[in-house]
Amino acid sequence: MNSLRRLVLATAAATFVGGCAGIRPGYERPSLMLDSFRALPSDGMTPRFALGLRVVNPNPAPLPLRGISYNIEIEGHRIINGVAGNLETVPAYGESVIEIQAGVDLISGLRLINDLVQDPRREYFRYGLKARLDTGGLSRFLVLEEAGQLSLVSLRR
Repeated sequence: MNSLRRLVLATAAATFVGGCAGIRPGYERPSLMLDSFRALPSDGMTPRFALGLRVVNPNPAPLPLRGISYNIEIEGHRIINGVAGNLETVPAYGESVIEIQAGVDLISGLRLINDLVQDPRREYFRYGLKARLDTGGLSRFLVLEEAGQLSLVSLRR
């Protein structure tokens, strides 16, 4: 029993030390932005899009990307979502554009249109982009979010 206890304590200590080694002083969170958006040919009723997501790595170490899951919301309705794997590494102090395919949730799209029609004097709409990047390693997932609002007044002119 005593040797089992030592083994458990040694494993816990090694995990703690390894976890502390993964905490990098001065680490700055990478950023993610929508870089491009284009329609793709569709086989059925559901439209498909190619999205270019720009990942900016402001750190002195490369950012390996194994995969990504993402969604885009407009006025709280999840309109576009998808996943991608086998992504490239973002270089240290660099950026990469990841082109991924996305599908549209038709029901959420219809609900959004209904909300917009019910409030024709709306001056802006809120949007959100959320991505979960799989970087591998100990602190495996990195969640990046971008949110804001776009003016509808400037689009009507």
